[in-house]
Amino acid sequence: MAYPANMPVWRCECGHYLDLEFRPVLLRENLHDYRSLSCCNSLWRYSCVLPLDNPAGVISFNEGLTPLVPADYKGVNFLAKMEFLLPSGSFKDRGSAVMISRCRELGVKEIAEDSSGNAACSIAAYCSKAAISSNIFMPAGNSSGKSIQARALGAKLHLVEGSREDCTEAAIKKAQESYYASHAWNPLFLHGTKTIIYEIVEQLGWRVPDYIFIPVGNGTLLIGISIGLREIMSAGIIDRMPKLIAVQSDRCAPLKDYFPDDYNIFMGNNSGKEVSPLAEGILVRKPIRIKQIIQAIRESGGGVVTVSDAEIKEALKAVFSRGLYIEPTSAAPVAALSKYKARLHGNETIVIPLTGSGMKTSEVISDLIK
Repeated sequence: MAYPANMPVWRCECGHYLDLEFRPVLLRENLHDYRSLSCCNSLWRYSCVLPLDNPAGVISFNEGLTPLVPADYKGVNFLAKMEFLLPSGSFKDRGSAVMISRCRELGVKEIAEDSSGNAACSIAAYCSKAAISSNIFMPAGNSSGKSIQARALGAKLHLVEGSREDCTEAAIKKAQESYYASHAWNPLFLHGTKTIIYEIVEQLGWRVPDYIFIPVGNGTLLIGISIGLREIMSAGIIDRMPKLIAVQSDRCAPLKDYFPDDYNIFMGNNSGKEVSPLAEGILVRKPIRIKQIIQAIRESGGGVVTVSDAEIKEALKAVFSRGLYIEPTSAAPVAALSKYKARLHGNETIVIPLTGSGMKTSEVISDLIK
């Protein structure tokens, strides 16, 4: 079923998630047309490919254009996309900026959202600036730093005992009287996260890397990258896709059954019980958009790699030694490099988004560095 773009609806009445019928075309010569918006050095330089009615009225902290910094791990060179430097400390700001800007355009006054942490903090920040009330549903056992940040930024925090799915159910119930601004369900969020690949391609001189290693929970970053790549290819700027490598925890890997012959080492169980708190950002057993995740990986010729807690810890400490303070989830794709190394020739351009700040998980990190 189709709905008008100006209708504040977040899912189909049949219960399925929605996507946008939106076919923008990027014209490189238009990228400097937004100087009057003071956003030439932010993600808003790509306003021509964002689904908003009024680019001049966006909710923004001039986010975006994060640095692309050379790094290495166990002999594999890569480029670190410094997403943890975004205003609330994670890549989620890209999606929140577009989604909450659209919410304000639609006249939304109150939202509900469920999150393991980073999306909660990000959406709380943008709702605060937009004067939109935010109700955030978060697992009770998540990092206290993230819950403190969300509350400090004005969110009404609801800590839910139980699974990540229990949080979703609670948020959807609340959304019956407000609006469900879900980073997983809402397609506007994906059109915000896609801006990362526009930046990467432009930072590489309008070329695509060979590989992008991406931590995957709900898959909003991977799907957004895939959307952006298709748009850039349609514009004739690139003629091939990079391989998208989805990285998951070996204790919570819902993609494993769809890529049984891939470069995976699975340990533990996939029941969601006794899950480590280390990579909490990717501990999603039932991603709503799993079909889109799978399609994006296959279209790119990519694959799936799983990593253990021990491998994440090792990679995290290596990243710390290079002066980068990231959260454990961000270290998962770095850890995956060593497993994928045998498939590499040594001259590939590899990009890894470092998705979240270590400031949010200092209690966990404190235990790791003792």
